[in-house]
Amino acid sequence: MTVPAILPDSCFCAGAGAVPFETARSVAVALARPLNQSEMVPSADAVGRLLAAAIEAPRAIPPFDQAAMDGYAISLAGRRGVPLVLPVVGRTSAGDPPGVLAPGAAHRIMTGAALPRGADTVVMQEQTTRRGGLVQFAFDVAPGAHIRRAGEDVSQGACVLRPGCMIGWPEIALLAAIGIDHVPVARRVRIAVVTTGSELRSTGGSLAPGAIYDSNGPLLAALLREPNADIALSTVRDDTAAIARVLEDSAKSADLIITTAGMSVGEEDHVRNAVMRAGGQLDIVKVAMKPGKPLAIGKIGEACFVGLPGNPQAAAFGALAFARPIVATLLGQPPARRITAELAFTCSRKPDRTELLPVRLNVEQGRLSACRSGPDGSHRMMPMVSADAIAVVPGASAPAEPGMPVEVLPFSPGCFGR
Repeated sequence: MTVPAILPDSCFCAGAGAVPFETARSVAVALARPLNQSEMVPSADAVGRLLAAAIEAPRAIPPFDQAAMDGYAISLAGRRGVPLVLPVVGRTSAGDPPGVLAPGAAHRIMTGAALPRGADTVVMQEQTTRRGGLVQFAFDVAPGAHIRRAGEDVSQGACVLRPGCMIGWPEIALLAAIGIDHVPVARRVRIAVVTTGSELRSTGGSLAPGAIYDSNGPLLAALLREPNADIALSTVRDDTAAIARVLEDSAKSADLIITTAGMSVGEEDHVRNAVMRAGGQLDIVKVAMKPGKPLAIGKIGEACFVGLPGNPQAAAFGALAFARPIVATLLGQPPARRITAELAFTCSRKPDRTELLPVRLNVEQGRLSACRSGPDGSHRMMPMVSADAIAVVPGASAPAEPGMPVEVLPFSPGCFGR
């Protein structure tokens, strides 16, 4: 699929305008194509993975007629009511092969045990009195009581799980019950996160004056980490040739490449030139949003590319808005449903940009509300620590007021479902 020309022929120039936030989201998703690749994994290791093919049950659940209670199996065929006293002949526990009901007798049976041939009813033991080899029934029982019929839950050959299903613990239990120990799942998305900056150092070491610890790498790795993604981290100094080499190498195996910092047009902003040197293309270089205006979207070879700013909030919010939907598209997932909350605060706006604000979500009287979690400043981390989502506030001349409905992007994709 070719992305429609939304920008001027050369968006990679100082005069290129900022693309509207919603347009940029559409372009990002349009650049990604489902990988449509699968791999077999043990069912026990498949939690959180996306099923790549339909699963048909090779056997039924239950696999045979079985007792739903501890009690006595009897035959009521052609009878009305239950005899007062029957001899007990035979006993079947769970795991035993099916027995045979002796004519005119009761058969002792345990929960989950196979129903003996000839029986059509189980009388629960609480409704009986046992005296030696005889059992006395205290109540009349309807024919067919307390029996789990073969296939009443799952019939043999039935499609029980469909492609695209995210495998959770209920699916693991179902797979085990029908005897499937390996399942085909979508191949993990390979993500290369490249943090740029000569000032960056790994945590744990000492810092020289002017140096800082790299927080964007761990931030993005944690934000994007999930069972369906593999993430490789690297850091490179502010040098066009060095960055280009890393990008070119990453494009050989990665499905998505994400960089941080170096996206503006200053003397030490080298990522745009590095992308071009690595043979890439940039469809967007500026987005009308705050924070995160110097944000690029494009491709390097077959890999999707997202160039994020260096400030922590700008990097995180750009990943939530653009990188996460790209990953979902690569996995073949449908677009996530949009979640709306009511603002619980007032904020100023400008008509030409979208505001992304860290918020804390609360449910009040059955309605989802978003509370501001900290002061302005894309360099600040504490507002993110206090938040669990970002509010997407569209541009306008008038301030956003309490009660205004806005889209929210939860930090955890599991919140509120898909």
